[in-house]
Amino acid sequence: MKKLIWIIVAAAIAGFVVNPGFGKEDPNTEQTGPVPERILPLTKKQLVTKVPQFYSFDYDADPQPGKRYWLRVDNATWIERYPDGLQSTFKVLGHATVNDTEGTIVVKVSGSPRRTGTDNKGGLQAFIPDKGSAVMHHWYRNIGRGDTEWNDLGPMLNVE
Repeated sequence: MKKLIWIIVAAAIAGFVVNPGFGKEDPNTEQTGPVPERILPLTKKQLVTKVPQFYSFDYDADPQPGKRYWLRVDNATWIERYPDGLQSTFKVLGHATVNDTEGTIVVKVSGSPRRTGTDNKGGLQAFIPDKGSAVMHHWYRNIGRGDTEWNDLGPMLNVE
């Protein structure tokens, strides 16, 4: 139970750091945080029709080169599974447009920092394009180390 509370608190803090409008009732509030895109709450329609349930991509760097599996476990949570079974948990920040592609931004909130090479303090973000987008690639940035630009990790495979 303590771990679940910690995950929720970490996701909320990450949301406020990345999107000062996070948690406010008016989703149209201008974003003044360190990232250029405007992040809005996901709608039920987007969750049903646009947001993937699953995909994989081939990762060719350390740690653990190989296939990475991404699974949406509920409306607000994604799991990334590494080749050896290690998992990281990501919480949904919201919907945005990145490089002319609409999709979901998620932030890492749990997983072994030592084994993944990334912390759980809200710095590592991933961008998951909506199903049917012209470019279906997994993107990431690490605002914890100053990245504001998205980096392409490769094509999404087996998108469901």
